[in-house]
Amino acid sequence: MNEVEADRRFGPDLPTVVVDDVSVAGTHEPFVEHVAFTAPSREVTVVATDPGIPQIALALAVGGRVELLRGRISIGGVSDLDDLQLLTRLVDVADVTAPEDSIAVKAVVQEELALAERPATRAAVAAFLAAHDLSDRAGRPWEQLPAGVRTGLLLELGAMHPRVRVLVLAGPERHGGDHAVWFETCRRLAASGLVVIVLTTAAAAAALPAAVESATVVELSEKELSA
Repeated sequence: MNEVEADRRFGPDLPTVVVDDVSVAGTHEPFVEHVAFTAPSREVTVVATDPGIPQIALALAVGGRVELLRGRISIGGVSDLDDLQLLTRLVDVADVTAPEDSIAVKAVVQEELALAERPATRAAVAAFLAAHDLSDRAGRPWEQLPAGVRTGLLLELGAMHPRVRVLVLAGPERHGGDHAVWFETCRRLAASGLVVIVLTTAAAAAALPAAVESATVVELSEKELSA
């Protein structure tokens, strides 16, 4: 366990995310409506949503990136948008934070390290890739890595920011592959003291390994989602 993980696990400020009656405005009707759930630290909270825009809208809302039509989102009791942005990392959100498929693996890692306010030199990137047995794939397109590996790497890199306390992973099922790979990374990062929220489809949530035992699964009703 590194120093950052130790601080999160044993520090006094482990947060809980509370999403209370949240709606996000859409072009003609809300993208999501009357969504409510609680996501505590040290647990993986899986929120079963419709794919696409509802996942993106809810991720942006939790991360403080959009104004709410109604409701409130708080992290550890704090609800100011600037604070939500500082405390959250949106992981692999389509058209927002998801890397382009054609970019080299080393370029994705470099950018993510920089976003995490960590050294992003060639040496730092090489060290990260070596630690994950990916040195031989540094120059390959991002899309050539197995789907589960890609998602797991993005989760780890997102968690490296020293002020991030909440990871929001959106739509990992769209890549296919073995969900167990990235789900195990979610569990490990949650155990370090982070809040980990996974926005995925109901079918993907049901297929997660040991989801009932190691994650809280929240199923939103049809009234809570609007495509």
